[in-house]
Amino acid sequence: MDVKLYRCPNCSADLKFDPDKQLFCCEYCRSEFSEQQVNAMLQQRREQEQDQSRVQERLQQFPRPDSFDPENASEQEFSENTRMYECPSCGSQIVSDMNTAASFCFYCHNPVILKGRVEGMYRPAKVLPFAFGKDMALSYFKNWIKGKRYVPKDLASDLQLEKMTGLYVPFWVFDAVTSSHLDADAERVKTWTSGNYRYCKTSYYHVVRDIHAEYDGIPADGSLKIEDDLMEAIEPFDYSQLKDFDMAYLSGFFADKYDVDKDHIYPRIEERMFQSNEQKMDETVSFSRVHNRHVDHSVRRVRWDYMLLPVWFMTFHYKGKVWEYAINGQTGKIAGELPINRKKLAFFMALRGFLVGLIIFAACYGIGGFLI
Repeated sequence: MDVKLYRCPNCSADLKFDPDKQLFCCEYCRSEFSEQQVNAMLQQRREQEQDQSRVQERLQQFPRPDSFDPENASEQEFSENTRMYECPSCGSQIVSDMNTAASFCFYCHNPVILKGRVEGMYRPAKVLPFAFGKDMALSYFKNWIKGKRYVPKDLASDLQLEKMTGLYVPFWVFDAVTSSHLDADAERVKTWTSGNYRYCKTSYYHVVRDIHAEYDGIPADGSLKIEDDLMEAIEPFDYSQLKDFDMAYLSGFFADKYDVDKDHIYPRIEERMFQSNEQKMDETVSFSRVHNRHVDHSVRRVRWDYMLLPVWFMTFHYKGKVWEYAINGQTGKIAGELPINRKKLAFFMALRGFLVGLIIFAACYGIGGFLI
């Protein structure tokens, strides 16, 4: 009997049936689908693949031009010299060069399988090489958790630290010119006392602010599997060290393949730029009260690059949850939420309470004995 296996259309992880919801659910990207929705999306994908196959068959009927296309050659080189590993558990697709072997998935720690070559369309334009190796990354991490007594001891075990992986994360990096206009009503209240009277003076203002700002190199990761907040927390990256992409930089490392294109990423970039503009304008508005606030934004001269940025990445399984840690592979900046060993915390709190009580008792008893 054939087994019917559903894959998440968003992240390709296995969908599991939730009997409470009567839906197929993805535990990685939290998507939910009915069986009809999944079948419809699978049918649409099959039809698209068939259309693409027919187009390829027609294109093969035409002779290829003799002229040499450097861009196509680069994509072909990338495709021929990379291999892709796929995690059967979480659906992650890991890219490496032909000489680097993958044995486990650094997202969920399950074994991975070799799938094949990577299409040239995923070839990045730029790469920011790692600035330090694994030993230094481990040193940064150990110093980071040093003194944090309530974390589980397994977090710093040799078996856990061995799973730290050098990962080139796919990023869409945007440049843009923005303009923002703030229009609001404001009040400034002044009070003072003279003699037996207290006075209050309210002044009314119409506030207008304009800002024009150029943004260079705003990054947003193109991976569904990595938390956006985690990647933003290890910024910034120094783009002065960027290199034109070369397969040699992948040697000994892995690269995640983007699964979110730039069109879906751009709203995040726009939101970051607009929030920055509003913050700068608000810093100049110092009144007792601001109301009827209205802000307009515009963007022009948008350009983008697809590039790989270096991150030392590690996951930790604890109490049924996956904890993720990232180290900027250029600056050493670390981000990630630390789990708390509640038993250890409870023990230290109880011990502390006991010692405090003992000190108070000893002090009181000592004073009483002295008085006697």
